[in-house]
Amino acid sequence: MEIQDPRIRSLLRQANKVADAGKKAAAEQLYRQLLAEAPDVAEAWYGLGRMLNEPAEQANAYTKSVSLKPDYAPAVRALAELRGEPVPAWAIEPEEPEEEPEPEPEPEVETAVPPDDQAYELACYRHSNRSTSLRCYNCGKPICSSCAIKTPVGYSCPDCIREKEDVFFNIKPLDYLVAPAIGLVLSLVIGYLVVRFMTGLGWLTIIGAIFGGGLAGRFVGQLTKGAIGRRRGRYLPHVMVVMLVLGTAVWLLPILIFNGFASLFAFIGPGIFLFVAGGALFSYMK
Repeated sequence: MEIQDPRIRSLLRQANKVADAGKKAAAEQLYRQLLAEAPDVAEAWYGLGRMLNEPAEQANAYTKSVSLKPDYAPAVRALAELRGEPVPAWAIEPEEPEEEPEPEPEPEVETAVPPDDQAYELACYRHSNRSTSLRCYNCGKPICSSCAIKTPVGYSCPDCIREKEDVFFNIKPLDYLVAPAIGLVLSLVIGYLVVRFMTGLGWLTIIGAIFGGGLAGRFVGQLTKGAIGRRRGRYLPHVMVVMLVLGTAVWLLPILIFNGFASLFAFIGPGIFLFVAGGALFSYMK
């Protein structure tokens, strides 16, 4: 008798699938659930018998399956094997001849090495007068040895490197106004102190310029970066260093105007300060 109820058919398919996966306890529960709703399903009784361990329970399940569907070969065969009786000829499962799989054709391997006459036909996309056989591993653009940037997985072009670096820069357009304004104000105050106390070529001046420059650069960087929400910009470090130089040069310019080139020795202390402070500020703003 064919199963008419779609839900019962679905339950039977699910139980068979779980049984084929080797989950006997789960499959037994599904078969029992199915039989509680439809006790006249021969396939479910056969499936339940496969999941049971006691021979008596197995024989009972197979018997019910055969009584419901006498021509159901799997149940007839399982019951005969369990009782040690000969299996009827019509219930014996025919052996299917094993088919030897046809060998798959081997794909043709294309060499990645171009012929000698085509090896140098490419030109660098940034320098059209330079022949090359090197390509960017990411976008495939031809690049010369000057443009190639070595990475752990191959050579990349400057454009691809720039695109990857852009992920780390989240600055807003307004930040390029706020940060330089704050940096310039702080640099004017610091520049005045530098010109006031660090002009000349004494040992104390040089030591003060070195240690004071590192502290001042970090101080300006911390306040500026905090004011813009610690966002990063590709050109922000360069702009901040320019503001630092301007803030100090404003106070050095009158000395140069009134004293001429004879006052150049007075610029050594501020010059050392700007070198150290600019490096510290640039590094902090990156």
